[in-house]
Amino acid sequence: MNNTEKTLIERSSGFTERIKATIERLNLNEQQAADYFGVPVPTLRKWCTGEREPGAATHRLLDVLGMVEALAPAIHESLLKGAK
Repeated sequence: MNNTEKTLIERSSGFTERIKATIERLNLNEQQAADYFGVPVPTLRKWCTGEREPGAATHRLLDVLGMVEALAPAIHESLLKGAK
């Protein structure tokens, strides 16, 4: 396995852990989590199992949602209401 392959596996594993932690922290069920991230449930499942690696925009979305959650809780809460 070359360095590029190792980096991709580590990145995918890191994303999988982050997405699972976010879902757990926000206490979302599968449908709510899919709505929150704006993806179909099958895509969310593939992300959670590591079967599918999202693009750079999705990685950035997770970063931005985390910042909104920390810096603007009222705005974040409105995003969650759309998912629940």
